[in-house]
Amino acid sequence: MPEQHVGNPAHDRRERWIVAGVVAALVLLRSVVFVFWEQSYFDSDQAVIGLMAKHLIEGRAFPLFYYGQHYMLGVEAYLAAPVFLVAGISVATLKFPLLVLNVAAALLLLRILQRDVGLRPWVAAVPTLFFAVPAPAVSAEILAPNGGNFAPFMYAVLIWMTRRRPGWCGFFFGLGFLQREFTLYAFAALLLLEALRGQLFTREGLRLRLTTFRTAAEVWLVIQFLKQYSSAAGPGTSIADLPRASNNVVELASRICTDLGTLPGGMLKLFTDHWPVLFGTRPMKLVEFGIESGATQGFPAAWIALAALVLLPIGAIGYRLATERRWRAEYDFCAYLIAIGIFSAIAYVVARCGALHLYILRYELLSVLGLVGLGAWFLQVTSSRPLRATWIALACALTLVTGAPHARMLVEYVRHPPVGGKQLVVRHLDARGIKYAISDYWRAYSVTFLTNERIIVAAGDFSRIIEYNRLVDQHKAEAVRLSLDFCGDGRTLLPGLFICEP
Repeated sequence: MPEQHVGNPAHDRRERWIVAGVVAALVLLRSVVFVFWEQSYFDSDQAVIGLMAKHLIEGRAFPLFYYGQHYMLGVEAYLAAPVFLVAGISVATLKFPLLVLNVAAALLLLRILQRDVGLRPWVAAVPTLFFAVPAPAVSAEILAPNGGNFAPFMYAVLIWMTRRRPGWCGFFFGLGFLQREFTLYAFAALLLLEALRGQLFTREGLRLRLTTFRTAAEVWLVIQFLKQYSSAAGPGTSIADLPRASNNVVELASRICTDLGTLPGGMLKLFTDHWPVLFGTRPMKLVEFGIESGATQGFPAAWIALAALVLLPIGAIGYRLATERRWRAEYDFCAYLIAIGIFSAIAYVVARCGALHLYILRYELLSVLGLVGLGAWFLQVTSSRPLRATWIALACALTLVTGAPHARMLVEYVRHPPVGGKQLVVRHLDARGIKYAISDYWRAYSVTFLTNERIIVAAGDFSRIIEYNRLVDQHKAEAVRLSLDFCGDGRTLLPGLFICEP
């Protein structure tokens, strides 16, 4: 086992605070562009959450689930609502709660790795870097208030912290599953760990988890009761305005692929396509992920560092378990994180029948926690200083690879911030005095939110807020249609976007 650190309490306390400050600062630096420059990464999915929060504080609606569907609890709208009241309505105030939670999650990971795994603060900070400074494509997603990309990270930490307090554990599991079903991976990882440790099927273990299930079920029932009073599709609507009944369980079941022949190819793509993008080693332009920037992420040979960061711990941990033939309590949290990452990766392949999308990461982000756990476990069991130093150097090198594009983006936005396409649409609509329009989904709600509903743009292809379609119909004489296709009597609003008759 690695030697235990015994030092001066005042010095240790100072080290903890310094390391925590550095980790928090890194999270802030990789987040600042996405939070405070609205054009960097903002779309209609995020705008819907913002509009839900706006309608909530104005008393116009009681949004419970994401507008237009029966699942994905609108927690992010309720987090943004008080910030809107205090600081006004904007993309920055919409994303600010997620920024705070990103910092909190990083600090909680850091603290648990010190307390439960037994790592010194600066050592614990190294695997925490994989979450603190991920690639820009991941940072953009976990700062996007579009229903729950970040939520499973926070619920995973909270479920672990409350595992001995079944009431709170069940509350977080129930709430988390209703917000984003991926929270299930964390609870499944906890059950697996307790089963393997021989704790689950003891009298006390069964009592804890049955209480957890009961509380989660109570959360479910309360939400189902409140659902009938919610504004399901915007102001003035109810669940009767949605086309079909559904819930998180139904949606999860509908995504299970039964074509087992697709799985081997999907698992191969997980290694060759998905993880190189997720961990930021593959060279790609950020604009390919919808990020407004001329920067790129990745480095041609960075996959070597990533492979070594995974293979070295697997070998060292396997050797330790084989030779020591005992399980230590310090391994629990590491194994928990690794299990979450494995469940997330396998479920992603199964749900998509092996057809992984290179640019859509939001369905499989939790592998990041798996790498955090793998690295922490390696640092806990490895006493060889050269081996530890090599792994730490590789982790820092990967952090430089993922952090460099963040730095380039920050310089780009400070010096010459690009003008986003949606901001240009708003300017031209304002210049023409247009107050009502109909457009495609991806343009409609983002423009409406950015103008604080000064301009109402209804979605003609997929409507989530019925009121907007009604308002546009009422003002049909002055409304226009924004089209990507040229219309005979239309005018050019922007290159490739035309104003047509509604």
